[in-house]
Amino acid sequence: MAKLNGNDEDIQYICKLIYEAYRVPVLRLDETAAPRLALAPAALNRPSVQGTGGLPVEVVELVRGRSGAAGRNAEEDGTLSAEADGTAAAAAPALPHLHTTGFLESFIILLLPGTGGAIVIGPALNAPVTGDNAASLLRDHNIPPGQQASWLEYYGSLPVISLTRWYHEALLLYTLVTGQAMSVTELLLAAGTLAEPLHPADDSPDLDLSYRREHTWLHHDPMQEREMFRHITNGDKAGLLRTHASFAEESYGRLSRKSQLRSKKNLAVSSITLATRAAIEGGLFWEAAYTLSDFHIQHIEELRDIPAVDSAMLAALCDFADQVEGSRSARHSRISDRCRNYIYNHLYEELPLGRLAEYAGMSASYLSQLFKKETGTAISDYIQQQRVEEAKRLIQLPGITLSDIATRLHFNDQSYFTKVFKKYTGLTPRQFKQHSR
Repeated sequence: MAKLNGNDEDIQYICKLIYEAYRVPVLRLDETAAPRLALAPAALNRPSVQGTGGLPVEVVELVRGRSGAAGRNAEEDGTLSAEADGTAAAAAPALPHLHTTGFLESFIILLLPGTGGAIVIGPALNAPVTGDNAASLLRDHNIPPGQQASWLEYYGSLPVISLTRWYHEALLLYTLVTGQAMSVTELLLAAGTLAEPLHPADDSPDLDLSYRREHTWLHHDPMQEREMFRHITNGDKAGLLRTHASFAEESYGRLSRKSQLRSKKNLAVSSITLATRAAIEGGLFWEAAYTLSDFHIQHIEELRDIPAVDSAMLAALCDFADQVEGSRSARHSRISDRCRNYIYNHLYEELPLGRLAEYAGMSASYLSQLFKKETGTAISDYIQQQRVEEAKRLIQLPGITLSDIATRLHFNDQSYFTKVFKKYTGLTPRQFKQHSR
């Protein structure tokens, strides 16, 4: 691809191409960070932080050339030289800079040669920020409750784009401006997204290793750890407890320099992460395993003393073993297991046989025969059973009506829901609800 001339007309054309392709806000800023062109300018409608609204300060500083990160990347690449007044100008644009603010807004910033300034893509979100997540994020930044509504409205106006598409957007922008190609690896290495490993001279891994060996405060044998998580894979809580009891307190690593409580919480999080993988290997549906992991980690983060964290971590590991044991059934082929997992994850959607067959990569008739042969249940019956099981869980939750449950789980009407529910439980939904109180 030939490099464009780089004049304002070309740059504005590139901005419009990027906007049309991704529908993400695009700004053309001059060397003072003032907008010359604003396409869907969500960033300019950003709520104020400490009296300052509009673009985040760090983005403005990058464009004006006062942020060393963008300049250093470009100077090392030989594409940018800083002028005496500190503005960024050169014969060729710098490499794309990927920047995410503390408020989780993502930006792509490409400094331009000649007249200076930059193309700024964003703000965008790489995952939705809504509800409780937004509230906790705003509390982290000490945003007063009276301002949170405007921030929620602002977040709701931002496009959500996956990291993969975000990286591709940065690569496309760079190619359109320079006529040169760049890989994702080159982008991430050059754009300041990877932090250098930090090993302070007075607290290096080598020093800690020497100290632990001198005092024989060794970490646990990895085979011991493997044995413990094997018990979770097998759904064997008794074996898990026996192995856990054999761990010595001093065999655990130190996972925080400043806080023993934080160290224990970090240890619990890493243990639950390993337990999640072990449970999935043991047959627990991966969405159920990840959700269980989130639940236990959130609980542990709220605790305020070490004994409570120790107890909660062991309870979490036992919970995973129990969940695996409760979900164990005869081993099926990989195809049947994949279909069962898919049904679990998409239970709140229509699940025609053709959709499952497409997911499994085989004909509908063959999948139907294989599933029935291995599970003893037709796919349609299995889906009904799983929806009834889900309905039983929902019925016991507050604030959900029986008609809501029937609609959410795709039963045609209330009477059909009642008929199917009674078929598998012997009770009507209303009777089941009364017995559950």
